[in-house]
Amino acid sequence: MSASKNAGTKSGGNRDKSVGNKNGKSPCARVDFLSKLFPDGSFKTERLLLEPLQSSDAYGLVILTNDPLVAYGASTLPQPFTLDDARALIALPASGGGCFAALRALEGGQTIGCAGVLARTPELGDAGDLELGFWLGAPHHGRRYGAEAARAMLERAKTAFPQARIVVECPRENAASWNLLRRLGFQPGAGHGARQNAELLVWRAAAEVD
Repeated sequence: MSASKNAGTKSGGNRDKSVGNKNGKSPCARVDFLSKLFPDGSFKTERLLLEPLQSSDAYGLVILTNDPLVAYGASTLPQPFTLDDARALIALPASGGGCFAALRALEGGQTIGCAGVLARTPELGDAGDLELGFWLGAPHHGRRYGAEAARAMLERAKTAFPQARIVVECPRENAASWNLLRRLGFQPGAGHGARQNAELLVWRAAAEVD
């Protein structure tokens, strides 16, 4: 699974870059990730409701994410994952930095994980790099919720941002996530990721496997 430390309070570099770029070109308009990814407010898959994170999710998100088993499966998350990290993740849409959703089980309504996209190059607007991120609480591993959520969020991102390059970072030793990403059409070879031991994978339509 993938997520970014840039989404937490330990790295806030993306927040200020949306106002311009290094080439001196006119700044791109801030992207409204919330309305583009969730034009109807939320959406459902077969077993999940994906709903943009709200301030009321902060404490539950900390409990869900600040777990050694989650850290092992999504090693790029800040650990410990604090209340400030949760609030920063929830606030991403306001800064044009991306948007993450709570994964709520349709059966019972429990929040079981999180999925969304992070703007890696916000200075390029909706034509830049978007990073897919997703993770599940440890009790919900092994039931293919991750595949269901990742595929749904990938489809949303592809539709909402057709000019963007969709990427993900994952270490090869995280075999479960690596194999899932390959099935979704992500290909290695784009270089090293920004995080320790991670490789950068890029989504390519021709590589997707049902």
